[in-house]
Amino acid sequence: MKIKYLIMMLIGIPSCSTFANEAMNNSILDNAFFKDSKFGFSTRNHWKYLKENAAQPKEVHSAWGQAFTFDYKSGYLLDIIGFDVTYSNIIKLGASDYFATRNLLYNDGKSYNKHHAHGFNKFTQRYAKVKLGNDAINFNGKAGWHSLKDLGVISSTQHLTRNSYLGYSGIFKYDNIYFSLAYINSTLPRESSKKLHFLTNDRKKVINNISTAEIAYKDKNITLDYSYGVAKDYLRRHAIELSYKPIQKLILGGQFYGSYALDNYDAMKQNKKEFEDHAWHYATDVEWKEQDWSVKVGLAYTDANKHNALGHYNRHLGKNTRARFNGLAAAGADYMRDGELVLTTVMSYDFVKDNSTGLYMNYGQFNYKHNTLKNGEVNVFDIWKPTSGAFKNFSILSKVGYGWSYKTVSASDLTPKLRHGKYQRSPSLSAETVIDYRFNLL
Repeated sequence: MKIKYLIMMLIGIPSCSTFANEAMNNSILDNAFFKDSKFGFSTRNHWKYLKENAAQPKEVHSAWGQAFTFDYKSGYLLDIIGFDVTYSNIIKLGASDYFATRNLLYNDGKSYNKHHAHGFNKFTQRYAKVKLGNDAINFNGKAGWHSLKDLGVISSTQHLTRNSYLGYSGIFKYDNIYFSLAYINSTLPRESSKKLHFLTNDRKKVINNISTAEIAYKDKNITLDYSYGVAKDYLRRHAIELSYKPIQKLILGGQFYGSYALDNYDAMKQNKKEFEDHAWHYATDVEWKEQDWSVKVGLAYTDANKHNALGHYNRHLGKNTRARFNGLAAAGADYMRDGELVLTTVMSYDFVKDNSTGLYMNYGQFNYKHNTLKNGEVNVFDIWKPTSGAFKNFSILSKVGYGWSYKTVSASDLTPKLRHGKYQRSPSLSAETVIDYRFNLL
């Protein structure tokens, strides 16, 4: 028997143990955790430019970088648990002084000198995920470093990379009703690999955590969404977003955002506050969509009183945070000053297939110390995004714009700097290009 077994091994006939190993390997590879895994690769080339003189003599703010991003998304072990990882590498291609205001490159210094501009690399996301339930009723949760796009009052935005947060989040869905929760305590900014804490506006106190809850109803015609959140001991935030589609081509929208001061906000010096006790931003919009063109018009108003200065509604919940805001008043310059009424228009037309060209225009007006301040901007944009063929996952966005505003006391204080009781005009010129390419490796 021993001789027979030896002969079988020598001539290459597999033993029972070999069959067992192959069966085990096949069963592992057939497991949904591996079988449903996806590996993707994407690139982004991003350039931003701004010439302005609102808070200082005329300066150019410019940054240019290249991002390479790898994404791994696992399947679910036992159809319950998995994990995802995102890794990004950023290469500096160019920078001017004041480059750091563009939030593209890492500022390795205390000033805005262009020699402090550097690339960086980081694990943007690394988290465990869990899912429970079925299509009708289910729960999806994440724990670790992950991005949160419009979950409660928290959001993530992307330049060369997307900012991410350390914490927990989950979404419970029942039919058309969604209930979401999140708790985060630190961040990886979109322009850095350095872990940062949330800070008050004067940078003197740490905001230990931000917690939020959201309840929403969504179907093909209606969205009703309410979110509440707290930046611990600093701000309370409300966010209400509404959308209604009475007919297929028409969309009616509304957004309402409010902030209320807490103890650590009240303790700041007056020049570091954005408003006195509370601030609200109210907005509504109407959009009409045809196959080749669309028009969207929005109107908004801000109430953000501040003693002996111009208050404003800040979209974010402190330093190093990104908060939910989907109103049209967020543009190159945020049109959210106390008493400001702003009209926004977005028009686009597809002159050729898969290419949209359009105008993005804002006009805002408010009163301050017997001055009626008028400010606005006109941007021309073009988006090429093929829907088929070899360039299906390729896109190019480019835009250029001219703006007019007023001289401010400082970059953080939007109060007009008056001369002989009159405000001073401040023009600006901006431009941006974003080139994206994405494909799946697995």
